[in-house]
Amino acid sequence: MYNFLVPKLKNYITTTDSKHQFRKYKNLIKDKVPTRPEQLWVSDITYIKTENGHNYLAIVTDAYSKQIMGYKLANHMRTSLCTEALAMAIKNRKYPNKGLIHHSDRGFQYCNPKYTQFAEKNGITMSMTEQYDPYEPACRQAEMQLQNVLIEL
Repeated sequence: MYNFLVPKLKNYITTTDSKHQFRKYKNLIKDKVPTRPEQLWVSDITYIKTENGHNYLAIVTDAYSKQIMGYKLANHMRTSLCTEALAMAIKNRKYPNKGLIHHSDRGFQYCNPKYTQFAEKNGITMSMTEQYDPYEPACRQAEMQLQNVLIEL
């Protein structure tokens, strides 16, 4: 038997830049499971390769119902990409008077005061991964939801 191996090619785009000066929030959801809709939202960004280059998809998912609350597709990864996805999610809320935690990685888009202040002005408490761990349940859920969106596209 031959041991032929196909070398793995780097086929991904890094979407998280956590080396920035912005405030990084504590992880408020460690070992917690949501018990109702709109208790915990999970946000992430992925890229979509097209004929014209890369586009980026920001998504906000309800961790309890698995419903996509908001999204935005654009050809950039600026903070406005995530803010517009969050604005759509806020508009789609059914329980605006209930407490809500927003969990994400520590990417500059999510730590940017323009984003965090917008969330907090809308009664949302920020939570972030302590270190990027793709196996953290919230991160894994966001990635699974993004994969489902991409399959539907």
